[in-house]
Amino acid sequence: MEEKPLTHLLLETSNEAACLMDPSGLVLALNSRAEQMTGFKEGELIGRPFPGKPKAAMGNAKEAPLAWLVAPARQWFDMRIKRKDEKEIDASCEIYRLGTKSLAGILLKLRTEGAEGAALEDMKIKLQAIFGGMADGFVVIDEFGKIEFFSTGAEKLFGYGAEEVMGANVKLLMPSPYKDEHDGYLAAYRETGVRKIIGSGREVSGRRKDGVVFPMYLSVGEIWLEGRRHFVGVTHDLTKTKRAESRLWMLTAAIEQSPVAVMISDTHGVIEYVNDYFAKLTGYSEAEVIGQNPRILHSAGTPRDQHQRLWRTIEAGAEWRGEIQDQRKDGALYWAYEIIAPLRDEEGQIRHYLAIQQDVTEQRRDKEALAESEERFRKVAEMVGEWLWEQDADGRYTYSSDAVRDILGLEPEEILGKCYLDLLQDDANPAAPRQPTPPTPFRRIVNCYRRQDGRRVFTESSGAPILNGKGRLVKWRGVDRDITERMEYEDALRVRNRAMEAVHVGIVICDARVEGNPNIYVNPALAEMTGYTQDELLQGGGMRLLQGPGTDPAAIAKIRQALQTGRGCEVTLRNYRKNGEAFWNELLISPVPDEAGEITHYIGVQTDVTEKRRAEESRRDLEIAKQIQLSLLPDKPLRLPNAEIAGICLPATHVGGDYFDFFESGENVDFVVADVSGHSVGAALIMTEVRSMVRAQSRRPASAHPAHMLRELNELLYEDLDRSELFITMFFCRYESTTRRLKYASAGHNPGLLLRSGQQNCMELDSDGLVLGAKRMVDFEERSVLLSQGDKLLFYTDGVIEAQDSSGDFFGTERLCRRFSANRRFAPEVIAQKLLREVKDFCAPSAMGDDAALVVLEVR
Repeated sequence: MEEKPLTHLLLETSNEAACLMDPSGLVLALNSRAEQMTGFKEGELIGRPFPGKPKAAMGNAKEAPLAWLVAPARQWFDMRIKRKDEKEIDASCEIYRLGTKSLAGILLKLRTEGAEGAALEDMKIKLQAIFGGMADGFVVIDEFGKIEFFSTGAEKLFGYGAEEVMGANVKLLMPSPYKDEHDGYLAAYRETGVRKIIGSGREVSGRRKDGVVFPMYLSVGEIWLEGRRHFVGVTHDLTKTKRAESRLWMLTAAIEQSPVAVMISDTHGVIEYVNDYFAKLTGYSEAEVIGQNPRILHSAGTPRDQHQRLWRTIEAGAEWRGEIQDQRKDGALYWAYEIIAPLRDEEGQIRHYLAIQQDVTEQRRDKEALAESEERFRKVAEMVGEWLWEQDADGRYTYSSDAVRDILGLEPEEILGKCYLDLLQDDANPAAPRQPTPPTPFRRIVNCYRRQDGRRVFTESSGAPILNGKGRLVKWRGVDRDITERMEYEDALRVRNRAMEAVHVGIVICDARVEGNPNIYVNPALAEMTGYTQDELLQGGGMRLLQGPGTDPAAIAKIRQALQTGRGCEVTLRNYRKNGEAFWNELLISPVPDEAGEITHYIGVQTDVTEKRRAEESRRDLEIAKQIQLSLLPDKPLRLPNAEIAGICLPATHVGGDYFDFFESGENVDFVVADVSGHSVGAALIMTEVRSMVRAQSRRPASAHPAHMLRELNELLYEDLDRSELFITMFFCRYESTTRRLKYASAGHNPGLLLRSGQQNCMELDSDGLVLGAKRMVDFEERSVLLSQGDKLLFYTDGVIEAQDSSGDFFGTERLCRRFSANRRFAPEVIAQKLLREVKDFCAPSAMGDDAALVVLEVR
């Protein structure tokens, strides 16, 4: 028996079909699985090219040997094999280049389509059975980031259904910067094998479907299935954990930094915790009181029965509050307002007691010192008709005389304990407290209060601070006098004056009782509008200063007649500013009668409407330009014996830069879809120029090749586009009616969509080419496709797929393909109209932000 070469024996160890080629692409050896796949014996292929080639073009390589050299290494891609029996089969191929610069040869690993898919589906079924009930998310992706499995836990965690994400890039689940770096990380790992997170775990951020970013723990593993690498990610939501950590930190900081003393004891009264302020208040360090009983603080000034009542209250599960006198470590006595409350566990059992003490020593001393003077003050207040009051240091009423009943409609006891700010009218007082800091007496401050019945009351308030022996504020004492009637009159007068001075329209008042109707008042806005000072406008001549050669005599006559007859009028006339500049003045004159009905004054309201008139004229010009631009587009579908083509265009503003055209050229049909950057009149003018050039160039012989057509257009338009800083994307096609062949070329435009008869999914038609206007000399790639009866094509501008809804999502190419397929039964014109309507509905209630154009071709 002939001994097999070592190379052949090594190939036979592979569990997949394998073929070894020399650097030029000729077969050196293949294993038995490769023989079964190709139908050739090894001896029949040695020294010959392998009978297969990649489906996709590899750069500029047209021959199979060169394609093997430029094809991506260690990546599975699709290929077509022609078997010995002349049948063609689809397979997947992975290339390993051997030696430096592939000088040692090329190894091909092959598998038929469906093998890996079946294994992957089997894995998904098992994974769903194992992990489907887990709360954590379980996600499987391929080595390029495409999602292949999405567990039920992942659906709940990220808010997506599995059907929404299958096949999508896993970046969909990541916020920045993770999603921006992810593809680069996978590519680097494929090339170098260097790991960052694979095989380990760490805290990262995820992004839910609704856009919410949340913390999660991610662990990633790597598996190989049927020769292909996959990555497995397990995600755990850390939102509740992070929230609990934050809350724990906040509560701890609040207690440690609290301005009151905090103590926690067990149910027997043994102290287990005190905060820093407790040590500051009592003089005992933490170490000195931990394990002690609170009795170390007791003083003789607190009755024994008070402590007994305290313990009976808290042992019964209730909260105790009250003032108590305790003793510091140095023997000094202090008064504290104390709150003691039981702390319960989850089952409701009391486990600890919490005590909070606030030092009120100074307050008690101040209260006792002022008791006598307060009694004298109350007796005096009863004899005074004005509202006398006292407030504590925080502005809360501690005393009010009976006069508050007449001023605010409240009983004295109703305002006790309320802050004076609570009684003020919110919209009529400054936000800052009226008491000055540091505390000093105040005189005749005007306040606006809200009466019990809702009316506003103005008072003139005077007061003075009451300080203790150390200069600390104890309370405020003062008096309020009702000045509501006077303030209402003054306010009405001020409001009228401020309104006249603040409005942005000119106001003039003239005297109807004096010959010539002289001006007696003009506001600053009129002086600013006309350029004349207020004094100049009040001098003789009145508003005749504003008239000039362009002032309409008919308007002047109408004003004169209104003044003579005592009627109002409204006119728009050309006036002139002091510097001679003309402006359009919208004048409204109204008569002012006295109580007897006699006209005493006229009020004129004057508004500069120059810009408004210019805008109206500009709007009319733009509307005309829009009609002209739309008139240059085909106004009806083009119907041929074996084809029909229709289009539609919608500018985002009055004029736009989107354009389409189609016309017969002999037995052929040329059609084009293009987009000029911007929405200005300049973009519309450039597009009009493009239309003329396209139609002119289509008559030349070179127009039979769309790539030549784009090259010539680019050279002709370069200078105009460069000067205007614009560029054009364009998709140019020629449909040969006799052969049903479509030739096309693209200048950086969106790919066309081909919907074959009987198929549901679209195929993209695209070719390489730079946008028009970027460079003077550009070569464009030309491609062609043979069409069949019932095929439909869709060409569009980016305003269609980049349309956004209220949440910021794009309409997108995938949605456009689905809607194109759903409407395929209609005629081209109806399809274009329906698609455009669906895009507009998608954007509602907002308008589309860009021009949009659609062209539909149907082969019959």
